[in-house]
Amino acid sequence: MRRALVFGGTGYLGSEVLRGLAREDVPAEFTWHTSAERARQLEAELKQRGHALDVREAGAIRRLCASLEAEGRAPDVVVHCLGMGQDRALADISESDWETLHTLNVRSAFLAIQALAEPMATRGGGDVVLTAAFDGSRPMPAPAHFAATQGALCAMVRSLAKELGPRGIRVNLVTPGLLEEGMSRSVDTRLGEDYRRFSAYGRRGKASEVARAILWLALHNTYMTGAVLPVNGGL
Repeated sequence: MRRALVFGGTGYLGSEVLRGLAREDVPAEFTWHTSAERARQLEAELKQRGHALDVREAGAIRRLCASLEAEGRAPDVVVHCLGMGQDRALADISESDWETLHTLNVRSAFLAIQALAEPMATRGGGDVVLTAAFDGSRPMPAPAHFAATQGALCAMVRSLAKELGPRGIRVNLVTPGLLEEGMSRSVDTRLGEDYRRFSAYGRRGKASEVARAILWLALHNTYMTGAVLPVNGGL
């Protein structure tokens, strides 16, 4: 039986992924940081276990992964839906801002994969699916330090796919377009209007629509790896 671990499970996208895993009868666990009440609701609704985790602490990520392995609950599906943005002009981006976004958006994914890849490979392989904003694969008017983290995720996925593919681990990335929920709600009004004008569907997406793509990659894909999959309504 497959097992899943979702980083950022209390977010709009992460919770839709968890619901999809429940529908597929895949045992899943998830991480949360500040949304304790939301985590309790998801645990009750989906019968999935949440873990309080501050991904700024590298040791905390490693300890969680080690405990899952020791308890026989190590995942062969890992989904990283965790991310943070900041609205900053270039001149206003501090070194602390840069470090914070790279720690949350990139390093947390790297450390999780680093800790989980070996046991996953030993059990025969698995799937890792990361998420990044669509400015990771094309230039967009996003703050430079945020855009840099999204580009880093794209590059990391392609590199890890090459390294881990021979061991049976597929690594892919989904780049959602602007969504009705989450961070997308705070984007500049003009950008939102341009998005509707230039996307084929003429609207923002829904977290549930992106989650379906993530779930296909995580559960039903057998050959695609190293892919950056845009789910953006035909931008």
